[in-house]
Amino acid sequence: MFSPICYILIMTPVNKYHLSERVVEELCDRVTPVRAILFDKDGTLFDFRRTWVPIIREATRRVSAGDEDLAERLVRAAGYDPRTDTFVPDGPLAAGNVGDIACAWTSLLPGHRTEKLVDEMNRFSADQGPRYSVPVCDLSPLMERLTTAGYRLGLATSDSEEGARLTLARFGVESSFSWVSGYDSGYGVKPDPVVIENYARAIGLRTDQLMMVGDTFHDLRMGREAGAAIVVAVLTGAVSAEVLAPEADVILPSIADLPKLLRVPD
Repeated sequence: MFSPICYILIMTPVNKYHLSERVVEELCDRVTPVRAILFDKDGTLFDFRRTWVPIIREATRRVSAGDEDLAERLVRAAGYDPRTDTFVPDGPLAAGNVGDIACAWTSLLPGHRTEKLVDEMNRFSADQGPRYSVPVCDLSPLMERLTTAGYRLGLATSDSEEGARLTLARFGVESSFSWVSGYDSGYGVKPDPVVIENYARAIGLRTDQLMMVGDTFHDLRMGREAGAAIVVAVLTGAVSAEVLAPEADVILPSIADLPKLLRVPD
């Protein structure tokens, strides 16, 4: 019987987690059945803070028509506190989709319908998301290494499917993913475990042959409830290791450490 949580306790002076050989050994039985990996997008493939703070700033400037006070209130309503540079872990920005952000903004924008805001945010995401996105590492060689090792790769995001595909294409990795699901794809909406069930069904595997990799409590809970073989948290997102720990089997600095965890040869 596995423990539901495995901390990586080896720390450097800059307070980063490192994957130890001991942890790799302890998780070997959990990793062995894995045949496919389902990734979250923002906070997992792309650095959440470096990507989404500029995006939300630009989006609120546009929606507020230059009203700086209103723009600031919109930023906070989305779940980001500029004073402390922190995100609300279960807020619209960190854990929701554009519909959740639009709902949070509607009361601050008289005359704006939620549906119109959703359309505007989707267009903005598709137009500007790829430009603002900052990868957590060099994605192309990492994805090639994983697919060469035989792993099927999927993506489940709270972004639109169009925005996700355009971002993957910008960094030359769209072809590495055999399945891409946005909140509008019809495969379910995160954190419903049906998203993972649909991915498993689409590639002909069971959910207990999948690894879930994400940066939010919702990503990890989704993987847990779907019966994923292993649930992996990364620290390139909006929340701390302490928030992620209750639902994670292992916490990694970033997806760059996956080959070591999976024992993928160089």
